[in-house]
Amino acid sequence: MDLRNISAWSIRNPVVPIVLFAGLMLAGIVSFMRMEVQDQPDIEFPVVIVQISQPGAAPTEIENQITQLVEAAVQNVEGVVNINSTASEGNSQTVAEFEIGADVAQAVNEVTASIDQIRGELPDGILEPRVFRAQTSSDPIGYFAVAAPDMTIEQLSWFVDDTVTKRLLSIPGLAEVGRAGGVDREILVVLDPARMQSLGVTASQVNAQLRQLNVDAAGGQAEVAGSRQSVRVLGNAETAYELSQLQVPLGGGRTVRLADFATVTDSYSEVTSLAKVAGRQVVTFSVARARGASDVTVFDAATEQLDQIAEENPGVTFETLFTSVPYTKAQYKSSIDAMVEGAVLAVLVVFLFLRDWRATIIAALAIPLSAIPTFYFMDLLGFTLNSLSLLALGLVAGVLVDDAIVEIENIVRHMRMGKSAYQASIDAADEIGLAVVATTFSIVAVFLPVGLMGGVPGQFFKNFGLTVVVSVLMSLAVARMITPMVAAYFLKAKGHASHGEGRLMDRYMGVLRWSLDNSRAVAVRRTLTREPLHFTSALFEIVFTLLVLAALVGGLVVGFQFIYAKLDLTVILPTNPSNLLQPLVGLAKLLIEAIFFLAVMVVPAAFAFVTIKLLGLLFRMMGGHVARYHAYYTGRWSARLRDHRTWMVGIGLGSLIWSVMLIMSVPMQFFPNFDSDFSRIRLEMVPGTTLEQTDAVMDRVAGIVNERPEVRSALVRVNEGNARMFINLREDREKTQQDFERELTPLLQDIPDARVSFQDNQGGGGTGRAISVMLSGSDPELLESTARELADQMRTIPGTVAPRVEADLQRPELIIRPRSDLAASLGVTTSALSQTIRIATMGDIDQNAARFSLSDRQIPIRVRLSQDARRDLDVIRNLPVQTASGGSVPLERVAEIGFGSGPTTIQRYNQQRRVFVGADLAPGVAKGTVDEAIQKLPIMQNLPTGISNEAFGVDQFQEEMLSSFTVALASGILLVFAVLVLLYHRFVSPLVNMGSLFLAPLGGVILLILTGYELSMPVFIGILMLFGIVAKNSILLIDFAIEEMAAGAGRMQAIIEAGHKRAQPIVMTTVAMTMGMIPTAISLTGDSAWRAPMGIIVIGGLILSTLLTLLIVPAGFSLADGFEKRIGPLMRKRLLTYDPSHRAEDGSEPGRVPAE
Repeated sequence: MDLRNISAWSIRNPVVPIVLFAGLMLAGIVSFMRMEVQDQPDIEFPVVIVQISQPGAAPTEIENQITQLVEAAVQNVEGVVNINSTASEGNSQTVAEFEIGADVAQAVNEVTASIDQIRGELPDGILEPRVFRAQTSSDPIGYFAVAAPDMTIEQLSWFVDDTVTKRLLSIPGLAEVGRAGGVDREILVVLDPARMQSLGVTASQVNAQLRQLNVDAAGGQAEVAGSRQSVRVLGNAETAYELSQLQVPLGGGRTVRLADFATVTDSYSEVTSLAKVAGRQVVTFSVARARGASDVTVFDAATEQLDQIAEENPGVTFETLFTSVPYTKAQYKSSIDAMVEGAVLAVLVVFLFLRDWRATIIAALAIPLSAIPTFYFMDLLGFTLNSLSLLALGLVAGVLVDDAIVEIENIVRHMRMGKSAYQASIDAADEIGLAVVATTFSIVAVFLPVGLMGGVPGQFFKNFGLTVVVSVLMSLAVARMITPMVAAYFLKAKGHASHGEGRLMDRYMGVLRWSLDNSRAVAVRRTLTREPLHFTSALFEIVFTLLVLAALVGGLVVGFQFIYAKLDLTVILPTNPSNLLQPLVGLAKLLIEAIFFLAVMVVPAAFAFVTIKLLGLLFRMMGGHVARYHAYYTGRWSARLRDHRTWMVGIGLGSLIWSVMLIMSVPMQFFPNFDSDFSRIRLEMVPGTTLEQTDAVMDRVAGIVNERPEVRSALVRVNEGNARMFINLREDREKTQQDFERELTPLLQDIPDARVSFQDNQGGGGTGRAISVMLSGSDPELLESTARELADQMRTIPGTVAPRVEADLQRPELIIRPRSDLAASLGVTTSALSQTIRIATMGDIDQNAARFSLSDRQIPIRVRLSQDARRDLDVIRNLPVQTASGGSVPLERVAEIGFGSGPTTIQRYNQQRRVFVGADLAPGVAKGTVDEAIQKLPIMQNLPTGISNEAFGVDQFQEEMLSSFTVALASGILLVFAVLVLLYHRFVSPLVNMGSLFLAPLGGVILLILTGYELSMPVFIGILMLFGIVAKNSILLIDFAIEEMAAGAGRMQAIIEAGHKRAQPIVMTTVAMTMGMIPTAISLTGDSAWRAPMGIIVIGGLILSTLLTLLIVPAGFSLADGFEKRIGPLMRKRLLTYDPSHRAEDGSEPGRVPAE
């Protein structure tokens, strides 16, 4: 069976395609039912994180003693691209980015091995290093609060850690439960400083003795009375009181009861963080799903399990505080609804055009037969029902019926020629088959490179690109196998009838004939006297042509620089109009842009006119053959300018130039703003602020937020010096999330001694704000001064709000410097000083602390001073420090104690210091506009030596995404060209199709301006789709024209007939696609941030590009075909030895040579 005749074969053998698609439908339904629903696709970034904690250590010591060692070790691991580190109080975090495609599991193992090698060089007192990989699925999908009136906060915390966590982790797909707020049970040993001094005992001595005394240990084995017994040494106290009666050895044979110098209580850990809802303290916990699991399934199972726990434990209640799952559900539902609604509207178009319910049903069958099997292939590829895969299905909702429309329209046309439905289906499918295949592969050629992109962008858009490819290939299979087969047996022939006629068609044909009219050009050429071409005259005309082209290009440059560059619409028009005023503002912008476009176009025209006249005068002065040939040469160009086909090509070129100008005028924002039901606030206090002080300020922030009618609930997490708030917004609110945040920002910024800012939904790079600029260098002082200068200059940029250097505040420190000589004589080391002070002020780290055994777990015994004692500098000065002889001396005897300051955090990039400058955006200002202005600031143009600026976070991702999309776009265009060359067996004619691609964006950009959207990633995706569809329309025209010419028709007659026969299917597919995209563009339900701009660019681009294609492509093809037939034989005779007559030597027919 020849694949070109697959339609005829399907018609003659209907059982096979029916069974095949029945199986695919069943597989698609089963796959759809078992596919997981997620917000974002699971992305495993090639990133490994190393986290090491040293409680109580300052950022400076963390950087010198831990971070730099970790960076040096990780740098030697193969495949590391970038290293980002943050040293904060008590914690070092190093993020190693690996090359895309690296085996993350192997990378984790290699980094772990590198950390193990330097383990002995790391300081004492650190917690065990954690090495893990980053995943998108690790973000919590829900936060819950738990309350129980009959439980203490410690009991409630343990209830969450034990009962709730164990039950939730038994749910398939739930990976992590994290508690926030609450406390951990501890045995507190609060030391009495005065008694310690009198007894000469140190905190580290007490901690060490408790570790040795209060322990249950193994004692080996014994055999008593003929049986073997395990020996257990039980030293663990049963109660806190029993522990307080323990005799603690002091050395020299002395012992003292623990209760004599310490208070022992069964209590809980010191509160260093709070979780609050509506002003009351609560215990909260979060849940995160595993990789590949469904957000919806896991969350629903978790809530069901929590209901069971509450039922089994009377008095325990759970409250959902914050979850992204309703948003995910709403996006899923609205995406499916938009796809179904778009498909229904597309089918209605078929009925309106063909007015045949049988043909409409056949076209409608293409949508489920294409879409449902797509789910089967998505499941095979490991895709889920996430925002990107659903976005792809929404985008192709109108495309799925396009191939079927072309097929069924051609079949109906053949039936109206008097054929039976059976014969018409065979003839029509054979006639249109190759063109349908080519048009489908033009879309595949555009989106396949997107699905195969490398890097992090490829991880995100693999779901999108390959879903589009699979769905359109399925629509091709339906159009070639099912549509003709069903039409052959289901359509009813009604004899001869007109097809595709009417007033609109008559008007189009009149305009088409006018656009192809070259009679005036022919008349002018007949008046010319042909001159022979000499080398000298040829050389002069080449120079003349190049000078005219240079004048045109120079005129464009001058027009852009001195006319268009002066246009500043922000002075004339409002930057953030209301929804009602936006169309009027957009229309005014378009009118102004059109005026400036015409003004810019006048400049190259004037330059070219003056150049032609001056050079013409020069040629006439030269006289002779040069002057005569120049008159003949310019006469031919004059005739060409009277050719309507040239005018149409000029309109296409002007459309391209205006498209570029409009694109330059539209603000750019890589990712659109999401109107989410959630918002986040970050609070930063002056370093050294206590938990109570931070809580008081956060209460004030919560009071402002909770007064707003848009707020449903707010969860507050308070730490020492900083806090976060998670806000749930009401679904029925009148204001968008962005409007809500912008109205509250001035109120929050008025709070004194605090930095309060909303966190950007895009991630915000390193600051969490909309604008983040990273500077890096080895000189900390120069780096800080440069950052401050940058922040000052950013304040001059319109649209930036509150630019500042992040983490530039100094934290207070208590500086202890050992007196070297005296300390050495007493045998007191710096390490011993550090350990003694750390244990006394905050207790030892968990892995070194003494343990107290309970029936179900072990809890730490925390030895430290009381909170009041730690606030007294005299107590710290007189802390006993153990000497080498076993005695003790006050701390101030062996060390100097003073005050100082140090950095709050230290951030590093590729083993250099880094700092971020962040800012928010004013209403109506696009991120791309501000980013461009920042790069033009004097400080950024002339950075000091040793200071560099590299993209980081979301900005780095944007750069990589733009680079990948540029490569994908170029690859797609080349693949489309390859498809056209294979279809036409020509080289020049496909260039007309390629030129038509650049007609695609204009209408979409015009509609974007009218609706007020920015240029963003969904807009670029829509332009990709436009490229595929515009290529599809031009293929239908040119392929038919070539077929008619091959059958013996003249070029002009063939082109006119192509316009007559192909205009209706082109308009039908365009209207069907437009109607299919309307639900996506309107997006009445769910968040329209991604779908609406994509739908708008596709609708606007489709409508205008189709009108331009129907007129410009025929004119361009007419010119290209004439050029090809003139240049082809000339090139063959000059460069090749081949002659068409040689084909007859082997007995075969010479065949048709397109260039002849």
